Amino acid sequence: MRKLLKSFKTEINPTVEQKIKINKTIGTCRYVYNFYLGHNKTLHDKGEQFMTGKSFSVWLNNEYIPNNPDKIWMREAYSKAVKKSIEDGCTAFTRYFKHQSAFPNFKKKGKSDVKMYFVKNNPKDCRCERHRLNIPTLGWVRMKEKGYIPTTKDGWKIKSGTVSIKA
Repeated sequence: MRKLLKSFKTEINPTVEQKIKINKTIGTCRYVYNFYLGHNKTLHDKGEQFMTGKSFSVWLNNEYIPNNPDKIWMREAYSKAVKKSIEDGCTAFTRYFKHQSAFPNFKKKGKSDVKMYFVKNNPKDCRCERHRLNIPTLGWVRMKEKGYIPTTKDGWKIKSGTVSIKA
């Protein structure tokens, strides 16, 4: 028996605190994505080995941030969102090396759509009611359209999601 995966797109109505948290996380994701591209570009120009997303993530958390205390703000963002932005950068580089796309572009604030990815970690995360949605690190967020997304009570499960801001 195959399970059907379905996606829904709706507009949310976050509070001021939630907007600040979303903007911080998206800003951190943009910074980390650009940092990953820049780091690999320098390695590529030197003729050194390309750094994969996983090894970059380990290097960032275990070496770079502890040695640069001014970058500790990176840890305030939702870790899964930051990991996803590194994976996106890795995918962009892999596509470039396979000659499937051009060299990856850096993301500019206000010019490109950057997303905040979230995933279900425990049963209390990612629940949906008629007019609100529970998102990890944000809590309950009100939706602008009521009843558009099927609720958890109806037997639907939310596996993951993305919060994005239009540039």
